[in-house]
Amino acid sequence: MLALFAVTTVVSAFLLFWIEPLFAKMVLPLLGGSPAVWNTSLMYFQAMLLLGYLYAHLTSRYLSSRRQAVVHVTLLVLAVISLPVRVPSGWVPPASNNVIPWLSGLLTFAVGAPFLLLAATAPLVQRWLTDSNHPSAQTPYVLYAASNAGSLIGLLAFPIVMEPHLRLSEQSNLWGIGYGVAVALAVTCAVIIWRRPQRTVQEPEKSSSTSDESPTLIARVRWLALAFVPSSLLLGVTTYLSTDVAAMPLLWVVPLALYLITFIIVFARGARTVNRFALTIHGGLITLLSLALFWQLDISLRSLYALHLGVFAATALVLHGELAASRPSPRYLTEFYLWMALGGALGGAFNAIVAPLVFKSIAEYQLVLVAACFLRPSWRWRVGEVVRRIPVPILSTFPGLLVGWVAWHGYADHRVLGISVKVVSSVAALLMILMLSSSAFRFGIAIAGVAVASLVLNTRYGKDLLTARSFFGSYRVQHVYGPAHRLVHGTTTHGAQYLDPARRLIPQTYYHPGGPVGQIFTSLDSMLAGKGVGAIGLGAGTVLCYSKPGENWTFFEIDPLIREISTDPRYFTYLRDCAVRPRIVIGDARLTLSREPEKRFSLLLVDAFSSDAIPVHLLTREAFRLYERVLDDHGVLFVHISNKHLDLKPVVASLAADAGLVALIEDHEPNDKIDGDLAYPSEWVAIAHQLEDLGAVAKDSRWTALVDSTGYKPWSDDYSNVFSVIKW
Repeated sequence: MLALFAVTTVVSAFLLFWIEPLFAKMVLPLLGGSPAVWNTSLMYFQAMLLLGYLYAHLTSRYLSSRRQAVVHVTLLVLAVISLPVRVPSGWVPPASNNVIPWLSGLLTFAVGAPFLLLAATAPLVQRWLTDSNHPSAQTPYVLYAASNAGSLIGLLAFPIVMEPHLRLSEQSNLWGIGYGVAVALAVTCAVIIWRRPQRTVQEPEKSSSTSDESPTLIARVRWLALAFVPSSLLLGVTTYLSTDVAAMPLLWVVPLALYLITFIIVFARGARTVNRFALTIHGGLITLLSLALFWQLDISLRSLYALHLGVFAATALVLHGELAASRPSPRYLTEFYLWMALGGALGGAFNAIVAPLVFKSIAEYQLVLVAACFLRPSWRWRVGEVVRRIPVPILSTFPGLLVGWVAWHGYADHRVLGISVKVVSSVAALLMILMLSSSAFRFGIAIAGVAVASLVLNTRYGKDLLTARSFFGSYRVQHVYGPAHRLVHGTTTHGAQYLDPARRLIPQTYYHPGGPVGQIFTSLDSMLAGKGVGAIGLGAGTVLCYSKPGENWTFFEIDPLIREISTDPRYFTYLRDCAVRPRIVIGDARLTLSREPEKRFSLLLVDAFSSDAIPVHLLTREAFRLYERVLDDHGVLFVHISNKHLDLKPVVASLAADAGLVALIEDHEPNDKIDGDLAYPSEWVAIAHQLEDLGAVAKDSRWTALVDSTGYKPWSDDYSNVFSVIKW
């Protein structure tokens, strides 16, 4: 019986966490490949998990186990009408920032019913176990660890096994078969519940110190907070990773897998205290991250990613450990899971809905990190007993005051005995914060002090003229050397403009005259006269500098906020002052381009990035067919593939070969003395039906043929494998 119940919970959880990245990837092309798609989807799935636990709690309260089993099995069977899992036809997102209601509605229509019922299966099966006369009836929490193990297997299977080898449609069919298996297992469990004698008297736990008393209001609120913070951090760290690499299941799965692993560890341990070693690691890592964010250290992205993931994992382990340590008697099992699910759902909603409305930058990430410090358990050691006698306001704020004072007065680059003052002050602050870590209250104040000092310094010395945020990202307009204005999304520049009249209309960054963009416009000069030019991705509007009177330019931009920024003359004037007034079409490029007339453009630039990540759905067979449809017979497709993390050459080469097109590539390194300080390295691919269509660049030695020499499988809307092109 116990083995059957464990298998049922594992299979149900496996299906739950398989469908999450699967359906999110299905819907990703409709919303421009934005990282917010996963955050919104995850928020929705957390809300449905909450509803599933609420359903389990209420039916447990008002129905016997036998009747509950009949109801649940019946609903599981009825939910089969939702299959197969797919994006229904006719669902088109609105051309605005307010896409969360639309996406939530789509998720409800497509996967809501089976997801909710599978989410309720694990707590229901545990409840059925507690009401039986089985010897394990008083220790049902082991099934919760089994459920999280199934979730972890489902998550890891998607990017490692499913995505590289199966199309989305094939996965959808397999998932439907898996759902049938889950229903069969639930039916078997229900049959056993009906045949097996029920326990008539609620026996107290014999091996646990936990009383059978009802949980207090304070205990419930603490459960809520302990679940809220890791859930919010999960979305925060996922956004951080996927913004600069790609909105891809692998980067969705890694943080969520760590999240589940911490649940498996703490509920499998069965201990009533949090591990001291985990507390020490958490204190050290979160202090290091706070100081790294304060100084905005220029360390490798791999090291920075590892630090962020380490802090997240340690925080989740500590707080989930506190959650497991405070678990109640099995009598209140479903209520405990309900409060946990409510905290998780609120954490997701805070990041996906509240934070974008309240904060202009990604401030919620650091705010929740500080909250985690206050929630961790306190413990005592000798040095801690000494320092705790010093008044809290003096001691706990001193680390922040120390590094803040060093930075405020510009002493960071000075040296003491050959060591920079920045390093000395940071080491001193680190040691003090670790001494304070024995008390959650003092530790929280110390980390908050560093965060406040960072905010104060950024207000005084910050270069940001504007910070703004939308569903698609957080943007900054900065005043930089030159003087010039620069548009930044995440860690990546999306355009810049000098302020002096002599250079104001000279293209900069990836579009400067000496680079591939300048070369292609020079090469196609006569061919573009009076023709149409399209550009996917607006940025600051820099590329419009190459326009000439008589040409018809159209920008396709998914984010209305980018249009507001690029058309505001306080920041950029390209769209106002260049030779042509362009048409700006708001919406995902795949959808808006499909409404354009055939052969409308002689040149189409694909330059859409979310920070440094190109939306995958713009590099598929279906996308290339669309590009060919809107290009004239001698039209040129010009694709920007510069990327710090992904090698997109084999992707574009395979797509060009698959479409029977020729492709040339230039990997350009600018000369600062000739091109200027704002000229950035860039990599572009020019694609056409024949080499002659590319003009002079076809004979330019700086351009080389991009040939599909590896036999790389072309991406499609049904298949893509970002994992294979990561620059390790």
